[in-house]
Amino acid sequence: MEKSGFLQERYVRLYKIIGVTAGVYLTFRYALPLFAPFVAAYLLAGIVRPAALFLKRKVRIPVGVGGAVLLLFLLAALGSGVWFLGKLLVKQIVLFTENYAGYRASFFSAAEKFCRCADGWFSLKQGTMDGLFQAGISQIGKNMNEKMLPEMSKQSIVVLRALVCGAAGVVIAFVAAVLLLTDREKYAKGYRNSGFYKEARQVLGRLSAAGAAYLKTQCILISLVALICSVGFLFVKREYAFLLGIGVAMLDALPVIGSGIVLVPWTLVCLVKGDYIQMAVLILMYLCCVFVREGLEPKLLGSRIGIPPLYTLMAVYIGVELFGILGVVLGPFGLVIIRSIL
Repeated sequence: MEKSGFLQERYVRLYKIIGVTAGVYLTFRYALPLFAPFVAAYLLAGIVRPAALFLKRKVRIPVGVGGAVLLLFLLAALGSGVWFLGKLLVKQIVLFTENYAGYRASFFSAAEKFCRCADGWFSLKQGTMDGLFQAGISQIGKNMNEKMLPEMSKQSIVVLRALVCGAAGVVIAFVAAVLLLTDREKYAKGYRNSGFYKEARQVLGRLSAAGAAYLKTQCILISLVALICSVGFLFVKREYAFLLGIGVAMLDALPVIGSGIVLVPWTLVCLVKGDYIQMAVLILMYLCCVFVREGLEPKLLGSRIGIPPLYTLMAVYIGVELFGILGVVLGPFGLVIIRSIL
């Protein structure tokens, strides 16, 4: 009887995990795009409400009016920052495109030297590593021409549509945030008296703390790593310091992979070329990135997440397979939701 009860409990646990996981997936797939502007509105209203209440106490400005003005300032600041960063990013992409031929020749020259050294290190016939390298480059180019470029052409319409929908979502989020600020108590009274809210309050509290901690931590770490790498690339006089810094920071956000996937091979290339100053800067950049990631992440997250790195990597991989590039965030965040609910 004890064994039967134990198995029944395990099956119930398994069914709960499957049900919660399916619910989170369906929510992300179908409900999140519909409710995203209103979730953003709730967050924006929570950010500006203290300042709006301060204005009401000091200068008698209604909360709705003060909140609308503060939201306009907040959105203008965010928009200006995105515009500046986007403009700088596009400028560096254009510059890279114009100088692509020279960089391509320099890359192949450095690769040829590295292949010759590798042939000597492994006692291979001269040209063996270079032949493998050339075959790999040819295969990559073939895959890009056959798959990536046509897919990018198709996605251009999707991107344009996403931009239009994003602009509409910002307007809806702004209006909804103003309405929440104006009649917050009326809306709060409605859902606080419901039985569902009382039952879900504990789970929502844990989820809010864990989700906010995860998103805040990733934003801080990505920003710091991007800053470190951009300054380092500027020091070695790289024309695309900002672009490279963002790219390395995004890779650093991926568990296990990290910034070393770019900086370590680059350091080896500098060693082969004899560029010891750039090699030292890259090593210092890598150590700083590791220190920031390994030193700050546990302090910022504390025990609010508690997800092992292997599970986070699995969540990122599954998230990307299911939701595309947004899966880098949605995968781990979905795992946080599942753990919080269970």
